[in-house]
Amino acid sequence: MIRSPLTRKTPMARSRETRTIGLGHAVSLALGRVRKHVPKESALFRSLAHRKNVATLPCMATLPCMACGRSGCQAAHANYGKGGALKVCDSLTFPLCPECHREHDQGGIPKDVRRRREVAYVYRTRAELISRSLWTPVIEQAYRRAYEPMKRVAEAL
Repeated sequence: MIRSPLTRKTPMARSRETRTIGLGHAVSLALGRVRKHVPKESALFRSLAHRKNVATLPCMATLPCMACGRSGCQAAHANYGKGGALKVCDSLTFPLCPECHREHDQGGIPKDVRRRREVAYVYRTRAELISRSLWTPVIEQAYRRAYEPMKRVAEAL
């Protein structure tokens, strides 16, 4: 093993007493105010109860080979306007059984077809939850904010 002259055999011995404050803390003290770290709340609607309500609906998948309709669903998020490991607003969820969910997300469905299906699934889910009185004004507000841009993108494809 080649040892760099910068590596040490033992970790640096530094006690808590000899540590100085960090630059950010020093600046805030100099300005006369102390900043507390407050995690920023998500701008997206998140609700476990809503996702559970969506999961109680039958599967909405209308794949060319089948019209599923199975129970035991998952709340699937639309794959619009998100990055890796990020989910869209919970108001844009729809019920899919595990097999259809996997097919929808990883099955090689063309992007334009998948986008159009997501718009239809979200719209049908909303109608079904409204008919069951499970769609609250808070969900409606988040839905209106998130649905229109998704709908425009799907129509443009």
